[in-house]
Order: sequence, then C-alpha cells, then structure tokens
Amino acid sequence: MKRKLSYHTSVNYSLADPVKVLAQKLGKATAKNMPFGFKEIEGTRGESAYVFDMGTIMGALVQEGLGTKSLVAQQVYKLTGKSYFAAIAKDTVATVINDLISVGATPVVMNAYWSSSSYDWLTDNKLATDFVKGWKMACDEARVTWGGGETQSLPGVIEVGALEFAGSGFGVIKPKSNHVNGSKLRVGDAILLLESSGVHANGISLAREIAAKLKQGYQTKLSDGSTYGEALLIPTLLYTQVLQNFFAAKLDIHYLSNITGHGWRKLMRSSQEFTYIIESVPKPQPVFDFIQQQSGNSLKDMYGNYNMGAGYGVYLPEKDALKAQAIAKKLKINSWIAGHIEAGPRQVVIRPNKIIFKSDTLEVR
Repeated sequence: MKRKLSYHTSVNYSLADPVKVLAQKLGKATAKNMPFGFKEIEGTRGESAYVFDMGTIMGALVQEGLGTKSLVAQQVYKLTGKSYFAAIAKDTVATVINDLISVGATPVVMNAYWSSSSYDWLTDNKLATDFVKGWKMACDEARVTWGGGETQSLPGVIEVGALEFAGSGFGVIKPKSNHVNGSKLRVGDAILLLESSGVHANGISLAREIAAKLKQGYQTKLSDGSTYGEALLIPTLLYTQVLQNFFAAKLDIHYLSNITGHGWRKLMRSSQEFTYIIESVPKPQPVFDFIQQQSGNSLKDMYGNYNMGAGYGVYLPEKDALKAQAIAKKLKINSWIAGHIEAGPRQVVIRPNKIIFKSDTLEVR
C-alpha cells in the first residue's frame, strides 16, 4: 500500500497565533507615523497587499518570497546542465506582482532580495546571468521598474548550496475607485477563473519529497512526455496585462484572488459571508495528477493546496464575464466562467468533485 506523503503546504497559520496577533496589534499602532497626511486603508493588514491613501491616489505594498522552487532548479541543472533560473526569476517577480495587482494596483517598482550561503552562486556566470536577465524580462512583462534590492551572503544562516529569492513591490491605485477589497461582492456575481501555467510556486516541498522517492527523480516522464522536473519548473504566469485590460475596459471588478498557497480555498479569501459555487472545473495539467498519485493525497487535499490549473479568480457581474473572457483570449490567457456566488455561509463548494471547503480551513490574514 502506498504511503501518503506529508503535506507541507496544508498548515494553517491561525489568527490565534500569539506572535501574529501581537504583530498585528503593534503594526496598527505604527499607522500614526504616516507622513504627509497619508492614511492607512482599514482592513488591508494581512490582505494580499497593504493599501494606504495618498490623497489623489492610493499606494499598495507587498513583500513575498519564492520558497523552495529554486532547489528544484538546482537539482535539474545538476542532472541535465540546463538552467531554469530565468524561469525562477519570473516566479519570484510573479509571486510579488500577482498579489500586488489583486487590490487593483498598477505596479510601479519591484525591488529584489537574494541571499545564499556564499557568493559562489553569483560567480557561476551561466546561472546568475540567466537569473538576472530573467528578472529583467519579468519586470518588462509586468511593466514595472526594477528599482534595486539587496544581495546577501549568509553562511551559517542559509544551508550550504541553498538560495533564497524574494522581493517587494509598490503600486498605485488610480483612480481610487479601482481599489478592490471585496466590499462590492454580491449574490449572483460570476466567478471567472484564469488558467495557470502549472504548479506555479506552491506545494514545492511535497513535490521535492516525491522526487526524492522516485527511481528517476526529476527525470521521471509524465503522461504528456515532459519530465517531472520540466513540469515543475514552468514559470508562473503574470496576470498584470490581463487585469489592467479589464480595468481599461471599465469592467465592474468586484474582487480578485491570486490562487497560490491554500489552493481553491483562496476563492473565499474575502471576509464576506457568501458561498462560492463552482460548477465547471478546468482540467489540471498532468503534473497535478502525478503529484496526487505519488503522494496518495485526496482530491480535496489537492484542491485545498494547489491551483489545479486555475491561477487567478475574478469576480464580476455576470454581464461582464463574457467581455472579460474575450479580453483574456486576445492576450492568450484561457479562462472559464466556473461558477457564481450564492447567499449562505462562507465556503467554497466544488460541485463536480463533491468538495466543500469551510471558512475555518482558511486563515490567511
């Protein structure tokens, strides 16, 4: 009997965590330090981006880290000699920018934070050059300025051979009416799902655990002919252009959800008390079936932690959903009108798969 592998991404960080509660309390106490008459927008602490009023516009800030996907790239490089670090750079940028734009912000500046156990990695011209060029290309795609950053060598803090990639982003919300915070959600709103390119950057700890137990590791072939390593290293999609085109078309966007950690549970990220009904489920890429088969996890586990082929949720009136699909199609982004919002307790109901996620399984604030 196949042993079920541990699921590292399913840990919930409870709001009852005393350190988190203290951080929220002390953070709020610093809001009085804002200069120039700027004001914190209530309720944005712990949301996908922190938002503050700057007078004629709003500002938005995000800081995020990539996680362990770089370790997959390192192992595949050792096996094949092929660098995937341009893709890793895009993953890192997308991790930040896709959260930033979910509040209706236009990205302005992207800063970098890269650290390793020593500077040896930066002297590997092939990998480091690929990474830096990939970072620039991702910033161009997101239409954001690469402002600067920090590169550190941390022997004794970071494990030998490991890399940490992170960054922060600043954006502006103009006009202020573009601010997306869930307050406009209504019964009957359509739920439009935008495709993912694959795993993106979540659930990688489990993916690595699986690779360690496979005879051919990351070289194991999947049903579509790709290798496991190749499938895991497809870079995260950036949704900047499609969302900006939605706003430019004056679509009435009620909410946006970047489907990363917590999987489809993120569809109820808004604190509003609604039931999110999913009637149509896109077919996930073969890598997800492979992860499920090798881990022994249930389908509910998979949808509760991975994006399963859907990288972004867009909530808007039904009359605007077809318009949004047409815009996405022009930008070569597949989409599905997957469901709608009903009155009821805060939960996600995926009817085709008979899966229900209740609100107490999602603690992201």
